[in-house]
Amino acid sequence: MTDEDDYDDTPQDECDHDAYEIDILTGRAECAFCSQSWYLTSEELDCEIERQASYHEDCEREERRQWWRDLFSPITPPFWRLRRRISEWNTRRQFPEHVNDDIPF
Repeated sequence: MTDEDDYDDTPQDECDHDAYEIDILTGRAECAFCSQSWYLTSEELDCEIERQASYHEDCEREERRQWWRDLFSPITPPFWRLRRRISEWNTRRQFPEHVNDDIPF
């Protein structure tokens, strides 16, 4: 079987235009598969502008979260270790009968 046998010269099925690029300035959309272009209705264009604004807000929010994570990441592990040691100390101080230090290891 050769590559020529796999070639089918019958027309392709009609494209569903599932993936397309939108230019919000002109209101024109172009299919990523068949390159057909069309103009969006005002409702579709408003929905796309709202979707892009929402995406932009989400990106800014995540960038702020990441900035705070980067700022506090050097001090977070020592803080949690210190907190665990304080908690263990409080447990030994409040319940000394539950702490068995006589076990040789």
